[in-house]
Amino acid sequence: MTEGMAMTVLEYERLFKQNFERLYYHSLDIVHDEDVARDVVSDVFVNVWKLRLRETIALDTALSYLYTSVRNRSLDQLRHRSRYVPLLDEVIHELENYSDTDWEEYEARIRALKAELDRQPERVRRVLYMRFYEQKSNQEVAEQLGVTVDGVKKIIQRSFAQMRVSLGKKMLKFVPLLLLACMN
Repeated sequence: MTEGMAMTVLEYERLFKQNFERLYYHSLDIVHDEDVARDVVSDVFVNVWKLRLRETIALDTALSYLYTSVRNRSLDQLRHRSRYVPLLDEVIHELENYSDTDWEEYEARIRALKAELDRQPERVRRVLYMRFYEQKSNQEVAEQLGVTVDGVKKIIQRSFAQMRVSLGKKMLKFVPLLLLACMN
């Protein structure tokens, strides 16, 4: 296919298969609910199909369009939730200011975090996985791993301190969100 032309049905299917998971994690970073994230991404792809946008969106810009659509729909889901999440307004404001090309930076952050997590000992990765991906409390992690609650806290603190040095302070505020994307 030449650059700037509309997608064929096969290209659309390939785009879906190759990007559903990464778009799902992008939404999950925002909404923190697996079912909602899955629905958001599915809805975006369905709308592209129903509105025949695949015929007007060029393949070379489709991923940027999908990231923006998933982000916007995810933010809409956050706004409509009944329970208030602390600092939600700040997070929504920051995410609204993302440009169409910020998904490349987002994916670069995920790659950097994955590389850093791979360097961590298995025990540290397990604690981080249980704490942030499975969303268990420090107490639950401690009980399952047979360590003290203080031990779990120290493992997380040391790990974050190491990542702060390796990845930089700016990146560290995204660690809990990026852990969700990286630890599957």
